[in-house]
Amino acid sequence: MERESFENEATAAFMNDHFVCIKVDREERPDVDQVYMDACQAITGGGGWPLNAFLLPDGRPFYAGTYYPPERKYNRPSWTELLEYLSRTYAEERDQVIAQAEQLVTNLRSGADRLLQIEGESEAEEDEGMMEQLRAGYDAARGGFGGAPKFPQSQALELFLTNGLITGNNHDIYSAGHAMRAMLGGGIYDQIGGGFSRYTVDANWRVPHFEKMLYDNALLLRLLAKLQMVTPDPRYLQAIAETTDWLKAEMALSDGGYRAALDADSEGVEGKYYVWDYEELEALFPPETVELVADFFGITAQGNWEEEHTNIPYRPGPLPAVTDMPTDVAVAKIADARRTLAEVRRQRIPPGADDKLILQWNALLVSAWTWCYRATGHKDYLQLATKLYRDLVKSLLHDGKWHRSLTNGRLGAPAFLDDHAAIAEAALDLSEVTFELDYALIDARRHVDIVLQEFSDEANLMFYLRRPEGSELPVATKDFYDNALPSGNSQMAANLYRLGRLTEESTYSDRAQRMLSAIRGAIRRYPTSFAGWGQTYLLMRQPERELVITGDDAKAAAREFLSEYRPGLLIVAAEEAREGVPMLQNRYLSQLRYFLCENRTCRLPVDTEEAVRKLLN
Repeated sequence: MERESFENEATAAFMNDHFVCIKVDREERPDVDQVYMDACQAITGGGGWPLNAFLLPDGRPFYAGTYYPPERKYNRPSWTELLEYLSRTYAEERDQVIAQAEQLVTNLRSGADRLLQIEGESEAEEDEGMMEQLRAGYDAARGGFGGAPKFPQSQALELFLTNGLITGNNHDIYSAGHAMRAMLGGGIYDQIGGGFSRYTVDANWRVPHFEKMLYDNALLLRLLAKLQMVTPDPRYLQAIAETTDWLKAEMALSDGGYRAALDADSEGVEGKYYVWDYEELEALFPPETVELVADFFGITAQGNWEEEHTNIPYRPGPLPAVTDMPTDVAVAKIADARRTLAEVRRQRIPPGADDKLILQWNALLVSAWTWCYRATGHKDYLQLATKLYRDLVKSLLHDGKWHRSLTNGRLGAPAFLDDHAAIAEAALDLSEVTFELDYALIDARRHVDIVLQEFSDEANLMFYLRRPEGSELPVATKDFYDNALPSGNSQMAANLYRLGRLTEESTYSDRAQRMLSAIRGAIRRYPTSFAGWGQTYLLMRQPERELVITGDDAKAAAREFLSEYRPGLLIVAAEEAREGVPMLQNRYLSQLRYFLCENRTCRLPVDTEEAVRKLLN
C-alpha cells in the first residue's frame, strides 16, 4: 500500500487534509499493534498486515481493516473510497461513530479473558485430548501443520517432542523430526547460505516468502538442538552450524546483538538475491559438477520456480538418489560448490535489513544457543550465548530500566511483558548450562519480580502486555496465543514454574499453577495456538526430578548430563556451600556426590556417574 497509495500525491494530500496519519512499527510497539489488530478481527472477522486502523482523537478505534487496493477490486472498495466514506461519516454522524467506538472498546476489554472461560476436563483427558488435537492437525505427507501458506510452528513441534519423551510415544518424536527434515530439504531453508525464511507460499516447503526473521531462526535452532539430543542426525548438526554462521555473517550488528530481519526483496524484486539460473551453474563449474549440483539442489534449465522461471535451491532427494558418484566424492564436491555459490551470491546486491535490536527476539537467540551447546558440546555456542546476553545488558538496560529496542542509537519503549519473559528465560537457560546460579536467582528473578509487581491484572492471574499505568491506549491488552512468537504469558508461566522449583517459593509456583489451570481448556482445544503453554502443562503434570551434584569438580561432572534431553529434569551443581538454595542445604561435601530427588524425596547419594545414570534410567 505504501507504493500503491501512500506515495501517490493526490491520495497523500487527501489523507493529510482529513486525517492525522501515524505510522507505527509493530515490532517496536507490539502493544499498539495488538489493540488495533484485535479491533480489526472484531470488526471484519479476520486480521493481518498491512493493518489500517481509524481512531477517535482519544485513541479509541471505530474502524479497522487490512489491505485496500488503489482501485476497487477483490470485492473491496479502493483506499480513497474508504477514506472518503469514513471522513464523511465522522463529520456527519459523529455520535454514531463514537457509540460504535465505545462498544468496540468494551468488547475488546473482555475479549482475551474469554479464553479463560473454556471449560476443561479431567487432567488425564486434557493430556490425551490435547495431543489428539495436535496429531489431527499434522500433515503426515509433507510435514508440519496445514496447507498453504505454511509456517514452521516450531513450538507445536516441540510439544510433540516433549510429549513423546515424557510418555514414550515414538510417533510424536518422529513427527517432530519428520517436519524438521521436510523443512531442511525445502526452499524454506536457505540451502546456500543457511537460515530459515518466514514461511512458504506452498504446502510443500518449496517456495519461500524470502523474508528472514531473527525470532524464527532462534526458535528453529532450539528445536534443531533438542532433536539432535533425542535423535542425532548429521543434517541437524549441519543446519545448526550453517544457521549460526549465517547469523554471524548477515544478522550481527556492529555494536552487539542481532538485527530483527532481512527483507524478502533486493533491487525491488522478491527473492532475487536467493535464486539461480541454470546458466549460472554452467558458467561456474565443469559439466560433471553442474549435473551433480543441479540434481542435488533441484535446479533445472526451465526453472523449478515456475512463476518466475528461475530456481530456488531445495533437496529433491537424499544424495544417493541424485548421483552415481562415490558418496564421499559427491559430498565433497557439493560442499565445495556450495561455498562457491555462497561467495558468488555475496557479490549480489543484498536484501534490505531491519537493523532494530529487539530485546525479546535476541533473548530467544540466547536461549537457542544454550541448547545448541547442550546438543553439540561445542563451547562456541555457549560463548555466543553469554556474549549476546552481555550485549543486551549493555545496550538495553539504562538507568536501571530495560527497553524494548535500540534503533540507530535511539532507545525504544520500556520493555514489554514479552521482553522481560524472554530475557528471564534466557537467564534461566544460561544458569542451567553454566551452573552459575546467579543467572537464575538474581537476573531471572529480577525480571520475574518486575512482571509480578507491574504487569499483573486485577485478578493477579495473567499479565498485561504493557504496564497499564500511563498508557495512551484505550485498552490494556493481554495476549495468550503462542503464534510465531511465544506469548509473554506462556513464557512467564514457564519461568514461574522453573523459578518456583529452584527457590521452593510458593509465590512463583502457585502463580504458575493458577495460570495453567485457567487456560488448560484452551490448550486442550487449540494446542497449535497454545503449544508453549502445553509444554509447561505437561511438565507440571510430571513428578519433579532434580539431580544435585556437589563437591570438587561438580560442574564438570554435571556437564556430562547436559547432552541428554530429559524434560523436567533440573540439574544443579555447586563446588562450594550455598545454603541459601534449598536443594543445596546440608549437601556440600568436599568429595563429589550425586543426589537424585523426586517430588522432594531423595535417594541416598552416589559417587559415580555410572551409578546416577542407572538411577535416572
